[in-house]
Amino acid sequence: MELLCQVFLWMCYASLGASLVAILLVAIKKGVRQAISWRMHHLLWFIVLARLLIPVLPESSFSLFTWISWASNGISVTQPLFTSIEPEVTQTGPRVIPANIDLVEQGENDGVMQVEAVEDDKMGAASTHAAYIQILAVVWLIGVVILLARLFAYLYNMHTKERFLMRVTDERVTTIMNACRVRFGVKRQIPVYTGTLAKGPLISGIFSPWVYCPREVYQSLSDAELYHVFAHELAHHKRKDLLWSFIGSIALAIHWMNPLVWVWIRKMKADMELACDEYVLEILGEKEAIPYGMTLLSFARQISEKRPMPYPLYFHHSHHIDQMKRRIQMISTFKKGSAKLSAVAIVCGLVISAVTLTNAAEPSTLQMPVKQDEKMRPLFGGTPVKGTNRLEKAEKLAGFPFKVPSYLPREVTYQNTNIYRFEESEPSDNGVVHYFRGPDARLLKIETSTVERTQESLQVRSEDGSIISTLSAEEDLSANGKTVKVIKRKTTSGDGSVDQDLLYFWSEEGLYYFIEGYGLLENEEIVKIIESFQAPNEELRKRYVNYDLLNNDILDLEDLEYFSKMIGFAPVFPLNLPSGYKATEAYVNKKLNFSYPENEEDKHKRTIHIMFKNPDKPKTIVLFAQIKDKSIVENMRKTKKIPFERIDGVKFEVPVTTLNISGQEVFRTEPYKIDDTLSSPTEKDNHTYFWLKEDVCYKVTFKEVEAEVQQQLVAALVKEKPIDLKK
Repeated sequence: MELLCQVFLWMCYASLGASLVAILLVAIKKGVRQAISWRMHHLLWFIVLARLLIPVLPESSFSLFTWISWASNGISVTQPLFTSIEPEVTQTGPRVIPANIDLVEQGENDGVMQVEAVEDDKMGAASTHAAYIQILAVVWLIGVVILLARLFAYLYNMHTKERFLMRVTDERVTTIMNACRVRFGVKRQIPVYTGTLAKGPLISGIFSPWVYCPREVYQSLSDAELYHVFAHELAHHKRKDLLWSFIGSIALAIHWMNPLVWVWIRKMKADMELACDEYVLEILGEKEAIPYGMTLLSFARQISEKRPMPYPLYFHHSHHIDQMKRRIQMISTFKKGSAKLSAVAIVCGLVISAVTLTNAAEPSTLQMPVKQDEKMRPLFGGTPVKGTNRLEKAEKLAGFPFKVPSYLPREVTYQNTNIYRFEESEPSDNGVVHYFRGPDARLLKIETSTVERTQESLQVRSEDGSIISTLSAEEDLSANGKTVKVIKRKTTSGDGSVDQDLLYFWSEEGLYYFIEGYGLLENEEIVKIIESFQAPNEELRKRYVNYDLLNNDILDLEDLEYFSKMIGFAPVFPLNLPSGYKATEAYVNKKLNFSYPENEEDKHKRTIHIMFKNPDKPKTIVLFAQIKDKSIVENMRKTKKIPFERIDGVKFEVPVTTLNISGQEVFRTEPYKIDDTLSSPTEKDNHTYFWLKEDVCYKVTFKEVEAEVQQQLVAALVKEKPIDLKK
């Protein structure tokens, strides 16, 4: 049922697209009716057939559907995309993510809040399409089967009746047919049969053509008139009208639910007869136009529209009075050469094909800027605190020049830098905080600020806001002529234990520097660090980079380009999704936050994550992740499971089912809790989807998002293209 619904929805989109193209073509055809040949009129209908039958068409920015998308303020015919406004997200410290958490949101005090996902019993193995979609899909399939059965029954009957018809051996008839074949360049023998199949002549047999002509017809017509009849049928053969009629019948069977398709097929049939007449006269010459038209009139008076059997190959019904008038009018105005395709007509046809046989280009909603300085433009809402894994980036974000130590003890390593800018404060409070890690995992914090730190800001407070620390001044230090103030801070925890650390302050060139050691280093080492402070140079910029940082925020286009090189591929990076979801943050992480790492190499693989929120539904979250690792999906195909890691490091597996979304193989997990059996009973379930394109695995996890919206968002993400970093 899932596959049937997907095919049905494709049919609906294809039918709608073909109808829009057909409306455009009808308007064009009316505007240039006399300027192009009827052969060209008929050829234009092949574009509609292509839109109806080709399942995948290339995308182009010049597509008709791209223009429609622009005209409707970004709403695509096949996949509407909406924009929304999202509140700012502030990060106050480095993010730490437990190994198995798929959705995390940074909270205050550098803590981590697990984000739960929605519980939805309907997300099991059953179809996720609405009931009315499933019903319509079944009705559509029944109609397709009936129409196709009718078509092939007709073809079978025609093939069967050929054996019961009498081959015409009348020398007059065969001589006229052979002369006609030579004139039209038909090398193979075309037999003529007679009997009671129909009241008028017709040609049948896509691969082995033969002509049927009732005895009373060929006996009543003169040689010239019979020549005209055979010429018309052979013109159908030369133009491959039987094949195109068969393809048109297939298209009609597939799109029978669209009433406009029936209209377009009828119009296609009418133009085909005119194109056939035009082709006949092009071969016979202008002098035969009037005699050919008279034959048509004479023949129309003899032939009734009633037939003993229906003709799904729709071009047989060509004797309706309105159609006959059009044919006679065309014949009466025919001029030699009018049936040929001019260079201008061919070029116009190619242009029309280019804009109608392509789908709307769906580039990533992120556009790389042309100007280099625009790469610093924030991707998300401005936040007062930004983090980075490298000194060079911190310099660009700070907005003022600062110094860093060139000396660090051997056991101390650079971790990351946070930059805060409170432009609205008086005076403006801007600062840069560098974090360093010692051998026992304690942190060394070095801060540069445009505003002097107050003693109040150094106090440690409990959860209820009460002060639990005391400050006392120590003896000042001297470092290269700088006077460094030292303050001792004692903090009493709830269990009565006391922590003690030293804080170091000095000012230089209008900036205020502050070191918080947490007892990591002795005074002698701190003095060496302070004495080594200097403006950043290339050597320091290379040293102050942490490639192993667990989480790296992607703040702007420069970051995106930098981390794309780190992860080894150009990511899909949309900023907006359907149903009002807007990207609020992005970061680079390790595989432990994607799926279970099977070995040490796996643990160090990089992933990129984008979080989306909907301001109208504050509890909902969408987390989109990508990793260069095709083995994840390959293993899911074999095992029908996806492994995750619990918070205690234990591996657990979740069954997956296979879906087809927008033509893409997608694996959807059964509902699961974020830490399996360790999760709280009240915690809601996660729903995660995986798919593979080339060697990149994509994953999207939902929190409290409706099942149908999940499918819509996955479809939108599947269609997104990787960003072009060269632009």
